[in-house]
Amino acid sequence: MKIQNISAYNMYTKKGLSNTTANNKNIPSFQKSTPVQNRGINGDRLVLKGKADEYFVIKSNLSNPKIGSKFLLESKLPEYKGLRLLITPDTKIQSDEMYIGIAKKGERTPSFKGRLYGSIRQNGKDIDYKMQEEYIRFWTDGMHSKVNQEYKDTEYAPKIKRDYNFFIPSDGDGTRYRDITALQGWVTKPASYIPAQLNGKNMSLVQNVISNFTRTGKLDKMFDFVRVKPAQGSAYAFLEGLKDGKISTNRPIVFSWGDNFTDVNIAKLMYNHEKSGSGFTITTIPVEKEKTKSLSICKIDSLDNKNIQEFVEKPQDDDYIESCVVPELGENMCLAAVGPYVISPQVLSWIKDKYIKDTESFRNPDKGYDFSSMIITPALQALKNGEITNENGSPLNMKLEVISDSDTWSDLGSQKDFSKAMQDIKIGKYSNLPYEILCTIGKNIDDKGNITFNITSRKLFDSMVSKLNLDAQNVIAYCNE
Repeated sequence: MKIQNISAYNMYTKKGLSNTTANNKNIPSFQKSTPVQNRGINGDRLVLKGKADEYFVIKSNLSNPKIGSKFLLESKLPEYKGLRLLITPDTKIQSDEMYIGIAKKGERTPSFKGRLYGSIRQNGKDIDYKMQEEYIRFWTDGMHSKVNQEYKDTEYAPKIKRDYNFFIPSDGDGTRYRDITALQGWVTKPASYIPAQLNGKNMSLVQNVISNFTRTGKLDKMFDFVRVKPAQGSAYAFLEGLKDGKISTNRPIVFSWGDNFTDVNIAKLMYNHEKSGSGFTITTIPVEKEKTKSLSICKIDSLDNKNIQEFVEKPQDDDYIESCVVPELGENMCLAAVGPYVISPQVLSWIKDKYIKDTESFRNPDKGYDFSSMIITPALQALKNGEITNENGSPLNMKLEVISDSDTWSDLGSQKDFSKAMQDIKIGKYSNLPYEILCTIGKNIDDKGNITFNITSRKLFDSMVSKLNLDAQNVIAYCNE
């Protein structure tokens, strides 16, 4: 199955030639292209020694300050045509005849009819994101039925009383993840494949999220898509969906990102949300206080009542961070919000009404429409002020759920996060994911940290390693099936 290219990318640049010289077909050197620059960041460089340049060509230089030095190679050998290798600072490929690596400078459902919403990037009349096809294909390939029949939660899902909707914003640029998408032909990030299959079909990031939604038994085959403009954040897609009525305020909604890789039991989260009578439930993970300055942190009364008192995005004040430590979790542990979130109808109605009346109050001049600062923070303040009540007139609150030791969560926002999450499968993490997903991921990761995405790329990669007698470590390889 081929992945559709979303945008063209020039892999080579032409030499600057005068018209006279360029038209001289008798000079072979002028008919060639200049290879992609092998310099990375801060003097890093891609090193191809020995016969490496006979076997591989630099397809693109992916290096930039956000992701570091990364390079994409493609095999020159006819028998491995189309095989691409992502080279990172952790990669080493070597044999008696060749060496490849990056050198640093100076060194060598029952009756429920839950509706799924997604956001699609739109630029004028052109829709850049092909997520609609990705969402629909998830169902048409029979994955929905398989998950419902074999992997649906049986402990909490039957106890859920309300109908739910689900929302996945997928309108980001995916800059940190661009090396993986480039490997697969510059697909959009949520549509990028992971090295997993379900019902015999390759899975993308967003399909894995949908499979987790499906396991709640509350998601049926119904879709709506919110068109968003370029350079807007996840909150914008959510707010526009509420504003135009595509996202109903009559049901609670489960909000999760398309690049979250997790086996968290969302049915349990939904059940606990109903049981607590919360207006807004946030999923959190314990983190060391030294790591909180780049995260959204929840300050709570105690783990017993789980009431959130303050929500601060990327706190920088050390004294404040210290005040957010949760002693029950350890002397240096805080709680960081990661999602998914469950939002009650009353809160959805409040957000919609406030947004329609005062659109600008939701936009941060520095961050645009960021979900944490534009949705969670004002909603928390309104809940604390008693502005949002349930059908009996009682004030609602914002509560949290803590991801337990038996569950695992990761934001696959970069190649490093992606590689770690995939390799964690090998040591027993993400054990609550569907068995077939775990098995196929396991088959696509070897003991040296080399990751492939499908049967074809695994066969080609293993064959190449064997034939060329390579010692390969931490390579990510891809080839269209």
